[in-house]
Amino acid sequence: MASNLEQMSFLKRPPFPGRMVKPRLKSRVIPSMTELQVKNYLIQNPKVFEQFVLESVPESKLEDLLKVKRERPRKPAIGEHPIALQSLYLRNSVIEIAEVLTNSYDDEEQQRRMEETAHVLGRAVDANDMAFYVPTHNETMLSLYQHGELVPCGPVGKNLTVAAYAVSERKTILVKDLEMDSRFPKGISPKPMRDCSVLCVPVVLPSADTVGVLEFTRDHLKPPFCEGDIQLIHAVVSWMAACIHENGLKRILDTQHELNEFLLEITKDLFKEITCVDRVANTILHFTKDLLHADRCSMYLVEEEQSKLYVAYEDTGTVDANGKDVYDKKRVHDLHAVDIIAWEAIENGKTVNIYDAYEDERFDQESDTKLGYHTKQILCMPIRNREQVYGVIKIINCLHHDRFTHADEEYFSLFSDYCALALHYSKIYSLLYQQQNIYKVAVDVLQYHIVCNEDEVMSLQETPYIEDEAIPENFFSPEFYAYYHVERLPQLFIYIATDLFGEDTFEMEKLCRFILTVRKNYRSVTYHNWEHGFHVAHALWLMMKANDDIFTKFEKMALIIGGICHDLDHRGYNNDFFRKFDLPLAALYSTSVMEQHHYKQTITILHTDGQDIFSFLNGPQYKEMLELLREHIISTDLALYFPNQKEASKRLEEGTFDMNDHASRSCCKALMMTAADLCAVSKPWITQEETVDRLYNEFYMQGDEEKKRGITPIPMMDRENSKDQPKQQVGFINFICIPLYQTLSQILDGVHHYLVGCEENMEMWKLLAEQRA
Repeated sequence: MASNLEQMSFLKRPPFPGRMVKPRLKSRVIPSMTELQVKNYLIQNPKVFEQFVLESVPESKLEDLLKVKRERPRKPAIGEHPIALQSLYLRNSVIEIAEVLTNSYDDEEQQRRMEETAHVLGRAVDANDMAFYVPTHNETMLSLYQHGELVPCGPVGKNLTVAAYAVSERKTILVKDLEMDSRFPKGISPKPMRDCSVLCVPVVLPSADTVGVLEFTRDHLKPPFCEGDIQLIHAVVSWMAACIHENGLKRILDTQHELNEFLLEITKDLFKEITCVDRVANTILHFTKDLLHADRCSMYLVEEEQSKLYVAYEDTGTVDANGKDVYDKKRVHDLHAVDIIAWEAIENGKTVNIYDAYEDERFDQESDTKLGYHTKQILCMPIRNREQVYGVIKIINCLHHDRFTHADEEYFSLFSDYCALALHYSKIYSLLYQQQNIYKVAVDVLQYHIVCNEDEVMSLQETPYIEDEAIPENFFSPEFYAYYHVERLPQLFIYIATDLFGEDTFEMEKLCRFILTVRKNYRSVTYHNWEHGFHVAHALWLMMKANDDIFTKFEKMALIIGGICHDLDHRGYNNDFFRKFDLPLAALYSTSVMEQHHYKQTITILHTDGQDIFSFLNGPQYKEMLELLREHIISTDLALYFPNQKEASKRLEEGTFDMNDHASRSCCKALMMTAADLCAVSKPWITQEETVDRLYNEFYMQGDEEKKRGITPIPMMDRENSKDQPKQQVGFINFICIPLYQTLSQILDGVHHYLVGCEENMEMWKLLAEQRA
């Protein structure tokens, strides 16, 4: 029989790497023993311990040790926790237990149930201790669940703790000897224990969310965990995960019921009356906040897909008298510049889920500073139906969790389908309302305009080409003044067209009928009339002749036709006038009211029989031509000039302006349209004065009309301030015209003349201003 000493030698563990025992000289000295080896030996040989105590330990020493043992606080063993913790599993009915587990919607309640289950499992696998962890911070951090609270204990990842590794890998980890396993230098947090066996099981749902980690430990006095322990824990944990998953499914069903109620409410409103998109948007926002337990919620809806115009509904964080959230509505022309996160979600058609906004470079922290708000989490999801994108909802700060989970994304994904459906029906009804306004505008147009007289067409068709001697002397100069040559303008336009495109491009009969109809569709206002339209086309012609090799024939057509048509059916009132009085045109077009109308009038003429001058183009070319016409005519809205001029100036300063680049080219053509529209400011002083008189006659006409309707006009449109005309012209030329021509003259030849002309006129206006001061 082997001696006790020989038995103890079998209990020795192999040394750690790097801690190899140095070779010693052979001797008869008994090898040294560790404290752990002595403990293991005494446990396996209790009689030796008893004999040693009886023979070697004094009675007084034994009494002192017993006293210390009685006074030491006893740590409760696993399973010896208060009755309240075990109350769920002590119930008689399994059905009752399952009902509690599957109906716990609250995260804290679920965590409490998982910890309770972990205690029960700990007893089943004979663990000395257990711990329950909850992944936080978008599963990047780990917290220990203690007494209903989460205590942070470190990040998730490898080369840390066992639990941190289990979460990062989403798999069960069995460690038979923690002290000998180099993968976990931090052991088990927050306990210092190293000499133990560890079994760590993450609770992973089918949605890939990890909701908890169960950690069981056995000390060295017990055998390590085995595959049987893993099977037992997996059996229970998988059912626990199934209960939580079913819980989520039940929540989805409950949510779907609420969604049905939401859609039913919207449908009832639609059938009761024509419901505007604003009302539907507010309903969606209120419902989204409640659905995802968010602190704030905003939405961007696509208003005009071609021009990338959006309507923003931003949560102000305040409530109205009825206790409902208040949303600020405004229009956004460049969503990328305003909110790059929302822009990415809508452009890519994918969800953007950000746990920590301040760690994301896309988030604008200055927006929080301005609003006095702290953004933590952001969930951005597009609202789409098949291929059509209606907009994007931006949800901020989750109130029921430390992040928006995959489950939250699934809930909203289901809800977004309902949102798309509600917005679709709302747009249909809004379209019906819009059609009524279109009809009113059409009737108004038809009452005033008629197609050109056929006798005029035949007369022009007989002599479409003007004789050389009949061409005005200054026709090839920016100084040309159309009001002196009104009768010859149709022939002069045909001259411009044939000069640029030859005599075979357009059918002459169609071209004659087209230009005469265009002339007829200009109203008899003092400034925005047929002669002004001709001035714009004439200025564009001169610019293109000076830069003949820059623009394609296709672009030249779009510019010339856009210029001659850019103010069709102008009524002498600006865009603000139509919006102030909520006139049909303002209801029809949300931005660039008159410019949009001018474009529609152009399309109407081009679609009229006998005036379709672009009939020689194929389908794709015709579509491209109409889009170019739209861009050019809309760009004459002075409100759009400022961003165009700023962009061009920036590119010129940086040396990145390149006419081969699409953005630079579009910017150049937009500035050309504005420069041509304002070309009268550079004409000789005698015509400049007459033009300004015509312009102010229109201004005062609008001011008088506003006074009749009870509104005080702006000073420029109030005839009582007529003495300030010179001062106003100085400001206009200095602020708008000179920067425009300075920028454009750096891009194109032939523009410098316009710059010189408006500078000379500004000096004259300054002189008049001083005289009237």
